[in-house]
Amino acid sequence: MIDAEKITEILPTNGCVVVTCKNGNIVNIRQLGDDEHIAALNALIDLAKIAGYRIVKPDGNAL
Repeated sequence: MIDAEKITEILPTNGCVVVTCKNGNIVNIRQLGDDEHIAALNALIDLAKIAGYRIVKPDGNAL
């Protein structure tokens, strides 16, 4: 468990981090790499479409 008051001492000066909490306690902090991103599924689908990919559901219908 990580004490919330000490989190600023642990966080990097630059970059993005993912903080995992369990029962109100911080249990993990992970810094994202330069090649990593976090996005909702809908945002990922939109990015794929913008890049020219066609997203097809298992029933054969396009999203």
